[in-house]
Amino acid sequence: MKKSLIALAVLAASGAAMAQSSVTLYGIADAFVGSTETQIAGIGQRQTNVSTSGVNGSRWGLKGSEDLGGGMKAIFTLESGFNLDTGAQKTAGSIFDRQAFVGLQSGFGTVSVGRQYSAYDNLQGATNQNYDAFSFNARSGVNGGVAANGIQDYTNRISNSVAYASPDFGGFSGAVVYGFGENKNTVGNVNGDATDSASVHIKYANGPILVGYAYQQDKLAAIGGVQDKNKYNLVGGSYDFGVAKLTASYNTAKNNVLKDKEGQIGVVVPFGAAAISAGYARSKSEGLGTDRTGKGYSVLATYALSKRTGLYLGAQNTKAHIAFAAAETETTVYGLGVRHSF
Repeated sequence: MKKSLIALAVLAASGAAMAQSSVTLYGIADAFVGSTETQIAGIGQRQTNVSTSGVNGSRWGLKGSEDLGGGMKAIFTLESGFNLDTGAQKTAGSIFDRQAFVGLQSGFGTVSVGRQYSAYDNLQGATNQNYDAFSFNARSGVNGGVAANGIQDYTNRISNSVAYASPDFGGFSGAVVYGFGENKNTVGNVNGDATDSASVHIKYANGPILVGYAYQQDKLAAIGGVQDKNKYNLVGGSYDFGVAKLTASYNTAKNNVLKDKEGQIGVVVPFGAAAISAGYARSKSEGLGTDRTGKGYSVLATYALSKRTGLYLGAQNTKAHIAFAAAETETTVYGLGVRHSF
């Protein structure tokens, strides 16, 4: 009888512990059949292929939490990107290249440590047109984008980082992420600080409106004892009218040599299970004795077959002086794909 009571007590304690913690396996499988044409000075080449991550980056991940009591939770996320067209890892030699962090969450906010999105990227993704897909961002898997004609894009995922995200205060919230370069004494970085990264954002989100500001600074490796910094500023917002949602943003990037400016605007119109979105962006880069401009548009149509599976059709065209080339580069992309989340 005593053994039975002890066994029941152990099972009850185990059940309570399990009820207070959880682990979730999740992911996205996204692939499309597309055509990409690149023209430089009127000479073009077209490539038709099966590609990955047209709307969302293909990934799988594990995330979980444990209730520590007193309103505090322990959290973690491990997320790996992959190319659905080949099955290869998105980043060779890195299993959890997208996210890998652990932290504590309470009424005072969330503190986490590891590899995670920058605070700048959190706002950029929320205000970019076309769901941050088939868009003009230089880190997009579709092509180099309008912004590729000047300073390299900001670092969107920060390794060796500490992050704090505040709770919501009547619609206001903020976040700060600092990444330690941990490479101060590496070859090529002599007499320079480590390539640290710092980012912060503040935003207001209440009902149909979202508006915010973000800043990021990425230190570059020292060359000849001189270390430069890429500094990024972003103002963006969105408004959901119900029948349509508008997004817009304006960002600048500068260092000791170049100064870039870019603006974009987008609209999303839902039709039941379907939606059509479109966006336009324009950029300008100044420095090195010449100005370089870029512009582009994108259109995306989606249709939800179910809560987790959908089809999409996208098109994008960009024109820019890529990597300071003398001739303008025009890139046109078409894609028909399927996206499944689990």
